[in-house]
Formats: sequence, structure tokens, C-alpha cells
Amino acid sequence: MVGRAVRASRDRCSRVTEMDHAEPTTRLSRFTPTARKGRGLHAAFKTPVRLSLVAAAALLLVGSALSWVEIWLPVRGWFDMSSFERANDGGIILELALLLFAITWSERAWDSRLAVLVAAPAAIGIVAIIDLRVAGETIQTYIDSLWTQGGHGYLLPGFWMTVGGATLATLAGVVRIWRARHETRWTIGIRRATVAGIVGGVIGAVVGFASGVTLGQHVTAGSSTGVTGSLLILFAIGFGFAGTWLGAWAGGLVGSVTEQP
Repeated sequence: MVGRAVRASRDRCSRVTEMDHAEPTTRLSRFTPTARKGRGLHAAFKTPVRLSLVAAAALLLVGSALSWVEIWLPVRGWFDMSSFERANDGGIILELALLLFAITWSERAWDSRLAVLVAAPAAIGIVAIIDLRVAGETIQTYIDSLWTQGGHGYLLPGFWMTVGGATLATLAGVVRIWRARHETRWTIGIRRATVAGIVGGVIGAVVGFASGVTLGQHVTAGSSTGVTGSLLILFAIGFGFAGTWLGAWAGGLVGSVTEQP
């Protein structure tokens, strides 16, 4: 009995000793920090079509901020006419440029295959071309009428810059549609809240833009043409963005409420 107990004790001790001297089967690797990725160019600059749309938005934005016409009258001499004067076509082009830039720059909007977003750049370019066509004819009619007053005028590079931007946006937008034609569902099914948000955003953008222009005109009353144009752009952009956000939020809220049973 005692001998068995002694042998059992020796066996346990030998197993413990073997376990102590045995090498572990798994070892923890040394911690190495993750290599930091360098910050490269934005994805919008890496695709020719997307880069073309960014360039088109820049041309539209800069061109709308510049004067479009230079006039000479016998009494007044030379002076520039801002794109925001008369029919305010510059304001329309400015809003289209901001919308085009937002759709092109956003990764989510660019990668989306929703038909509205895929066709948006081409549609923006076409609308800009139509607006500029009407604006050009109106400006030319006004310039022709100056001859009766002994004056004359001509279109400035700012106008032609917007024409180039609109043309580039249309061409690049058509290429985008062609490349994404097999991946896009052209049947559109949109929730009521989404429609309400879009409608609210558009209404808010129009109201905000008009409010910004009106306020800017009151603030810049009596100022020079250059100061007036710059402040009008500032007020129009700020109030336009604020109106878009508030309108989209309110419209989405109303749409969500009406969707509930």
C-alpha cells in the first residue's frame, strides 16, 4: 500500500517536471504598430471622368463669380456688369456648380448607382448650357441696344469660362452614364420621406438663396460693383446652404411622419 502511494507520487512529480520543461506550443508575437498610410490625393483626382467634373464645377464656380459684360457709355465710361445683375443667371450657375461639386466629391454619391445620382452631372451640364444660352442672347440684345446711346460692350472671359464648364460637365456626365449603364437600375423607387426631403431641400435652397441676395443688396447699398458682387456671392452661398439643410431636414421629418401607419 505504502509502495503504491510512493510510486504514484513519483509519477505525478515526473509529469509535473516534464510539463515545466516542455516548450510552449504557442508563442505571442511581439506587438508591432500598424504602419501609417500616407495621405494621398483625393479619389476625385484619380479618375479622368471624375477629375473632369471637378474641373467643370470649378470653371462654373469661378466663371459665375466674375463679371460677364464690360460696357462703355459716353457719360459713364467703362464699367463691368456682374453675372448677378438683371436676370441673376450667375446665381443659377453658382448653385449648379455647388451641386455638381458636391455630387462629384462625395464618395457615397459617386459610388452610388441610383439613377438620379448617375445622371445628375450630365443633367446639371445641360441645364447650365440652356441657362447660358438664354443669358447670352439677352446680353447680346442689351449690347446691341447700346448703339442708340453711343455706347458699346462685349462679353468677358468669365462668361465663356462658364460655357466651357457647362460643356465639360455635359460631356463628362454622358461618359459617366455610359460607363455605369450596366450597373445602374433605371427604375426608380423612392420613399416618401426621401421625396419630401428633396423637395424641401430645393425649396429651402431657393428661399435661402433669394434671402441671401436680398440681404446682400441691402448691406452693400452704395458700395462699388466689385464689393457688391463679392458680398452677394458670400450671402447667397451661406443662406443657400443653410436653406437647403433646413428644408431637407423639415421635408424628411414631414415625410417620415406621413409614412407611419
